[in-house]
Amino acid sequence: MNQRLGLAGQEPVSPLYDVIIIGGGPAGLSAAIYAARKVLKTVVISEDIGGQVTWTYDVNNYLGFSQIETADLVAKFEEHVEKYGVEKLIGVGATVLELTGKIKKVTTADGKGYLAKTVIIATGKRPRPLDVPGEKELVGRGVTYCSTCDAPLFADLDVAVAGGGNSALGAVIDLMKVAKKVYTISLTPLTGDQILQDKVMGSPKVEVFTEYKIQRIVGESAVEGMEIASMKTGEVKRLDVQGVIVEIGLLPNSEMVIDTLKTNSIGEIVVDSRCHTGVSGVFACGDVTDVPFKQVIVAAGEGAKAALAAYDYIISQR
Repeated sequence: MNQRLGLAGQEPVSPLYDVIIIGGGPAGLSAAIYAARKVLKTVVISEDIGGQVTWTYDVNNYLGFSQIETADLVAKFEEHVEKYGVEKLIGVGATVLELTGKIKKVTTADGKGYLAKTVIIATGKRPRPLDVPGEKELVGRGVTYCSTCDAPLFADLDVAVAGGGNSALGAVIDLMKVAKKVYTISLTPLTGDQILQDKVMGSPKVEVFTEYKIQRIVGESAVEGMEIASMKTGEVKRLDVQGVIVEIGLLPNSEMVIDTLKTNSIGEIVVDSRCHTGVSGVFACGDVTDVPFKQVIVAAGEGAKAALAAYDYIISQR
């Protein structure tokens, strides 16, 4: 039987699903709703619910909501999925994907295996690290990647923000409300929207260092400072800060499929207009793909497309 299914080894360890959705953000949850509406046996496997959208406090550009707090929007997403009784495995991530056979196998971190006719990958992105000495050691001890989550922790403290784009400037603006002093360190001139630049540059709390490289983060049990070096002169400065917020971009969570699926130069999964990856029965959607414009509403739409494409694939195999 395993040979007919394109699998080797032990007997199947789970029921055969029509679709396994990997990821619980807007793309994955939208895919779950559309799969359920097509009466596909579906399971969502994800370490959490909400994905990247939970890194922000509110959303102001999702159709139907002029402004909604992120927690409320995610709750509405989850409530909608619950309405269809979709099976969910939350708190355990997928670790191994076997995608080339007729039947796909997904193994989770707890060693359990799940079989499906199709797989939808909606794993999103994660923060890009600085990769400097002291960063890993002080994560959660003053080093963070989410100003919305952690800005209140830096009330009346001196804080540095790494980055010069919209996300970094947004973090600076968040911190301006609570911190005593905010340093902005960017390898390049600021690249964020002019309206954000104006707010940042107009604050007496903010000091901007452009064309500076962060060399290391200093501290034993907590952040005590950082060293930065001028890209022009090589001059090294010490900034006495108690927090570092890293906002230098995102990396796609595509490691599991990097050797199986086609990816672009930055690791995003390449898909066509129907979210197909090029491997039969395997679809991808949301920020992990090369689809432009990383927005919540775009991810939700792509999730819907992926589920409908998976349904078309399944019925074509009968």
